[in-house]
Amino acid sequence: MRCAPRPQSDSPALAWLRWAGVGDEATAGGDRPAWPRGPPATPSPPPRSDSGDRKQIYNILRTLGLRPSATDCDIVRRACESVSTRAAHMCAAGLAGVINRMRESRSEDVMRITVGVDGSVYKLHPSFKERFHASVRRLTPNCEITFIQSEDGSGRGAALVSAVACKKACMLGQ
Repeated sequence: MRCAPRPQSDSPALAWLRWAGVGDEATAGGDRPAWPRGPPATPSPPPRSDSGDRKQIYNILRTLGLRPSATDCDIVRRACESVSTRAAHMCAAGLAGVINRMRESRSEDVMRITVGVDGSVYKLHPSFKERFHASVRRLTPNCEITFIQSEDGSGRGAALVSAVACKKACMLGQ
């Protein structure tokens, strides 16, 4: 991942990312950089953005007592996007492994399967669901997968949704 060009003086977020070993000029380690605490001497205005993402990030960081710049907000957004994308891909890899093994054991060229899904990240994250679905489908090219979201929040609902879908498919002769 290429980061934006290094400014003359690091913002706190850039200093922390460099300390953590992220970016082109990462140092990974050493003394942990200081992060400014408390309200700024002169409050900076919230950054302008076409989407509300940067402003929302700005407000969250201000609530934490930080003084984020527009660059800081962009870095936090990119870091969160990277983490959530990786999470979707990791979940997809696990599920795809199970689905591919099922297809191989059944000796089917194309397997149709219904997957019950539950979890607050799946339900509430703005792009996790789409990234997860796309990754699973990319990793299971010989499968037709239907995802059904459970609403009970316990995990049992996802299993019940899958069982009902399976029973319905059997009744329809699929």
